[in-house]
Amino acid sequence: MTAEDRAHLRRATTDDAGIIAALNEHVQRLHVDALPAQFVTVDRAAAETFFSAQLADEGNIVWIAEVGGQPVGYLYAVEAHRGVNPFTTEQHTLYIHHLAVDPAVRRRGVGSAMVAAAETYARAHGLSGLRLDSWLFNAEAHAFFRGLGFDPVITRFARDL
Repeated sequence: MTAEDRAHLRRATTDDAGIIAALNEHVQRLHVDALPAQFVTVDRAAAETFFSAQLADEGNIVWIAEVGGQPVGYLYAVEAHRGVNPFTTEQHTLYIHHLAVDPAVRRRGVGSAMVAAAETYARAHGLSGLRLDSWLFNAEAHAFFRGLGFDPVITRFARDL
């Protein structure tokens, strides 16, 4: 693998909202196809507006991955803090809301590089771990996360009325 083939990560800015909206489309389509009663096809302009607002919020941490100077993925996360209560310990983690990699460059280390950046950020900020949710239908993502040392820890049940 040449230096040109490796993922270069940079922090996203509000100017990247359109890039992130485009990178999100294949992931959203996967969700719509699997659970059309839960997810909707998103208009690119609406997604861009959403991501612009997220990028303007300094509490959100977003990286863009580029290969050969082209954007190929993004990771969107936020620090999550939960105080101690009678039932659980205090927790300070980095919650990954979105992780998307262009299917054309999967299995080339792009997703792993973004998760490594999230881990580096979490360690540097004194956070105790990374957390994320993944829908049951997304077996490919589950294998990816398990390969990076993530363990499933909760199952959410749903019953529509």
